Amino acid sequence: MRRLIVYLLICIMGAVFAACTKSSSTQNGADRASDGESLSEPQTTETETSKEQSTETEAPRETETQTETQGETEFSVDDTGKYKLNTVESLEDDGKEMSPAEAYRSVMKGKHSVLELFEGEKFFWVNIDPKEVSSFTLVAESIEDRPDTGLARVDMLHYNRSGLAGAICPFYVTWGSFVCVDLDGDGKEEVLVSGEGSDVTVILHFVGDEVYMTSIYSKFRPAYIYENGVWETLMGAFDRQFYKIYPRKGATYHEQLAYEWVAEGMNSDSYIYKVKGKDVTKEEHDAYVEELIGGLTPLEWHEFTEENIDRYVVD
Repeated sequence: MRRLIVYLLICIMGAVFAACTKSSSTQNGADRASDGESLSEPQTTETETSKEQSTETEAPRETETQTETQGETEFSVDDTGKYKLNTVESLEDDGKEMSPAEAYRSVMKGKHSVLELFEGEKFFWVNIDPKEVSSFTLVAESIEDRPDTGLARVDMLHYNRSGLAGAICPFYVTWGSFVCVDLDGDGKEEVLVSGEGSDVTVILHFVGDEVYMTSIYSKFRPAYIYENGVWETLMGAFDRQFYKIYPRKGATYHEQLAYEWVAEGMNSDSYIYKVKGKDVTKEEHDAYVEELIGGLTPLEWHEFTEENIDRYVVD
């Protein structure tokens, strides 16, 4: 009997609970129907807000496909994922009337832009048989000014090209040292600047109201530079070469004056000597080199500091 009474009580409570739930659902449905318009606006607003939030969260992902960040610096990449050269439209001292030394100092302090002359595009060989150089090397018949339209304008202190085959990198060059020298004997000094702990070397030269910056491959980085502008490179223990550099508007030219290298093995009989592209004997080569740099001491490179820039980069 007790079990029957308990069972009946459970059934009655279940029926009451079901009736209450149905009533509540019906009332809530009526409330939503009567407030349909007021509810639709918040839903729309919520949807639009959601879309805006989605757009805002997606924007950085889109940016990340165009730039890569290291620390506080962003480096752009192209559609293939390769890094792009960092360029500028102008800097604060651009357009000001300046002497060459004033312009160089401004460039080296990041206040004046430069037009880049890249070796693979605007750095020419002269007085050489094209057969003597590789197919990608530029050879010019004469030294002359060239158009500078289309050149990249860069900030020297935010330059991201390597001297290793001109590769563009996700970091800026740290400049370590510089030297001032009249490269082509026109009475006006140029400035050579070398990267600190890197293979980057550039030449700054001033023409008209522009400063040009020639970026050269590491293989032409000078081991020594002399006051007459002769440029000596050492490519290995048995490879010694001498060059003359001729900066011009829109281009830079270089002439190989003399060189010696080991053709094969380490035997001294396998040395090859040339002067201005012609085979010569060791005695003829050494005599010519003596004429070039005999009695001259290599110029001193200065640490790339603002104090040294003001001290040594002068007209």
